[in-house]
Amino acid sequence: MKKTLLLLLSSMIAKHNASAFVARSSPAARPLTSMSALPTTTQVSNDDFMKQLGHASQIIPALHRSSPSEEESAVLLEVLQKQFAHSDGIRGFFAVYLTSAESLTMEEVPSVLAEAVKGADTKVMVPLACMNVIMPTAMSSIHQDPELKECASKTADNGIKILRLLKGDSDVVSNCKAIYQVSSDEVEGGDDLIEYWNKFFSNYKYGSEQKADISRVIKEFC
Repeated sequence: MKKTLLLLLSSMIAKHNASAFVARSSPAARPLTSMSALPTTTQVSNDDFMKQLGHASQIIPALHRSSPSEEESAVLLEVLQKQFAHSDGIRGFFAVYLTSAESLTMEEVPSVLAEAVKGADTKVMVPLACMNVIMPTAMSSIHQDPELKECASKTADNGIKILRLLKGDSDVVSNCKAIYQVSSDEVEGGDDLIEYWNKFFSNYKYGSEQKADISRVIKEFC
C-alpha cells in the first residue's frame, strides 16, 4: 500500500524539478549492522537524485537505532549535513523518510535528523519542506481509497513535523504566508514567492477542497 502511494507521488513530482517529494524507487531498507553500511560523505555530496534514494534507505535505519554512541551520532550528522547541502540530497532523503515504516511509527523526529535540518541552508530546505506538507495534504482529499487517504494523511503529518523544526524562521514565514494567500485565494500583490507558489498550485491543478486543506495546515507557520 505504501509503495502504491509512493508511485503515485512519483508521477506528480516528476513534473516539478524543485520538488522534494518523490516516490521511493530504491531497494527496501535493510537492517543496519554497522556504521560502515552508511554511504560516504562524498557519495551524498555528489550523487544524483536517484542515487540519493538508495543512500536514504541506508541512513534511515541508523537514525532509529536505540542508544547510538556519540561517535555514531557524529558520523550520521556529518553524512546528513552533506546530503542536505543540495536539493537532490534533500529531495532524495525525504522521498524515502516521510513514508518509511520507521518515521510513520515515531512521534518525534530523531535528534540527529532535527539538528541536520536546522543546520541546512533555509533557502534550499524551506521550499522543499513546504512541498512535503502541501503535496500529501492535497493527496489526502484527492484519493478516494480510504487506505491511500490515511497514508497520505500520515505522510503529511511527517512533513509537518519536519517543517515545525524550522518554525519561526523568516524563510518559513515568508513562504508560508505566500502559500496561505495562494491557497486562500487572497493574493495581495505579485512578489516572487507569490508567483512561485501560484505556479506550483496551477501545475498540480489543486481544487477548492485541496486549497482549503492546505491553507488550514499551513496557517500555523505564517
